[in-house]
Amino acid sequence: MAISRRFLIAAGIGAPLAARAAGNTPPAVAPAAAAGILLPQSGPNALVGDECFRGIDMAVADINAAGGIAGQPLAMLPVDCPDEARATPAVKDMIGAHANFLLGSGISAISYSASAAAELAQEPYIELSATADGITARGFKFLLRTCHTTSMIAVVATAAIAKAAATKKIAVLFNTGATSGAIAGAAIAAFKTLNIIPELIVGYPESVADLQEPVGRLRRAGTQILLHAGGPDDVLLLFQAMQDSNWRPNAIYGCGDGYGARETAYALGTAFDGVFFIGGPYYPDRAAYLAAAYQARYGMPPRSAESLTAYVGAKLVFDILNQTHGNSANLLDALHHTDIAAGTLANGFGVLFDKTGQNTRSFAILQQWHGQVLSAA
Repeated sequence: MAISRRFLIAAGIGAPLAARAAGNTPPAVAPAAAAGILLPQSGPNALVGDECFRGIDMAVADINAAGGIAGQPLAMLPVDCPDEARATPAVKDMIGAHANFLLGSGISAISYSASAAAELAQEPYIELSATADGITARGFKFLLRTCHTTSMIAVVATAAIAKAAATKKIAVLFNTGATSGAIAGAAIAAFKTLNIIPELIVGYPESVADLQEPVGRLRRAGTQILLHAGGPDDVLLLFQAMQDSNWRPNAIYGCGDGYGARETAYALGTAFDGVFFIGGPYYPDRAAYLAAAYQARYGMPPRSAESLTAYVGAKLVFDILNQTHGNSANLLDALHHTDIAAGTLANGFGVLFDKTGQNTRSFAILQQWHGQVLSAA
C-alpha cells in the first residue's frame, strides 16, 4: 500500500511531491517533521475518516501559518486504511516514508491493529478519534489517546436516561463492532450502578442487512426509551425499520458516528428531530472560529464533531512537538507531562494523561437534533 499521492495533493499539503511529479522545483525549506496519518479514506467508513482528516488538515495549516515546527513546515503523510486488515501494512508504509509519529484512526477496530503495529515498531501513535475503552488498556508505551472513550459516552447516556425516564421501559440496541459493542457493555454496567434494569438488550452483527427483526422485538417489548449504539448505516436501517412498522419509542439516545453526522440529519429530515446524540462536542461557541475556517476551507459547514475532536488532538500534538524543538523522540514524554486545565482547548477539553495514555480531561456531552442542527441538550 503506497502513500496516497492523490490524497496529499487534494489535501494541499503534498505540494513538494506534486511539484517533483510535475518537474517543478520543490520548496527550498524541507519539512521539520512528517506526521503519518492513518484513516479510512475508502470503504464504508470513508466519511468518518475524511472528516477526521479535515480536522488534522486544519491543525497542520494553523501550525504552518504560525511558522511550522522549529521554524520549518510540518508535512503530512496520509495513507488510506479502510479496515483493520490494512492497518499493519499502512503503519509500515508510513514508517518507511519516514513519518516521525503517527496519527489515527477514525474507527476503533482500525486503531487496535494500527496502534499494535506501531507499538512493535516503537513508533509514537496518537489516537485522535477512536473511542473503544480497550485501546488504551493494553499497557502500550508508545500510545496516547487525546479524545474521549466509550465509557465516557455510556456514563453520559445512562445518566441522561436515568434523569429523564428512569421509570420507563428502556432497551439497549447495538451492533457488536469494536466501538458500539464497547459502548453497550459500558452502558449496561452503568445502568446496573444506577439500579436500572433494561427491558431488552439486543445485539446484532455489523454486517446486518436490515433491523426489521430487532425493531419488532423492541415494539413488542413496549420500549419507550431506546439507547442505540451503531454506525452510520445502522441509524438509517433503524429509522427505515421503525417507519415500516409504524412505530418508534418516545425517545432515542444515539451513540456512534451516524448519530453525530449532519448527513444523517439531512437524510432523515424531520424524523431525526428530537433525537439525542452522545459524543464529542459539536463546534460549541468557543470553536466558532474553527467552524468558520472549516466553511472557508471546504465550502460547507462541518459534517460532524469528528473534525473538531481531531483538530484539538492534532493541534495539541503539534504544539507540544514545537516545544521540543521538533524532536519527536521526546514527544510522548512531553505529552505525558502536559497539564492543561479543562475548558482550555477549542472544544472544551483539557489535557492530563493517565498511566494508560488516556487523556482524562476529554469528555462526551449530551446533544440533541432540531431542524438539522445539533446543539447541547
